[in-house]
Amino acid sequence: MNPLGLIHTACGALALVLGAVIVLRPKGTRAHVRAGWAYAACMGGVNGTALGIYRLTGRFNLFHALAVASLVMVAAGLLQVAPRRRPQRWLWRHYQYMSWSFVGLLAATNNEAFVRVPALARLTAATAPALPLLVTAALVAACGVVIVRRQAAVLAPFRPPAG
Repeated sequence: MNPLGLIHTACGALALVLGAVIVLRPKGTRAHVRAGWAYAACMGGVNGTALGIYRLTGRFNLFHALAVASLVMVAAGLLQVAPRRRPQRWLWRHYQYMSWSFVGLLAATNNEAFVRVPALARLTAATAPALPLLVTAALVAACGVVIVRRQAAVLAPFRPPAG
């Protein structure tokens, strides 16, 4: 594996771990903030290196466009929490942007698994070339349901008291 690919893989693996920790642990804590900034740095690394990998087609392709979209998503999520005076509905937007950035990472990891894991590559070859796309679509849809269903519970502790 070349150095760029190694950095890409390391950043991606660490972002997966950090993202899972962020999803599963309480929000708004010092640990959440630190893990969030580390996640953002790893996502910058994984997407930045993705923009330098051209083995698949030799030119800019869909995966590069998705890396740009991912960078924009993470940056937009960070822009909600970075200023002292936060914009209106910043918390909801931060939750959405960062949640969907993690979904994108999961989808990309799923796609890589179908290419890199021999058993999955054989399964795809033996069944349907569209299998990775179908599994990714199901994964994204399931994550979307989780994001919407968890939204109220995740954001409730940060709402000002009524009255």
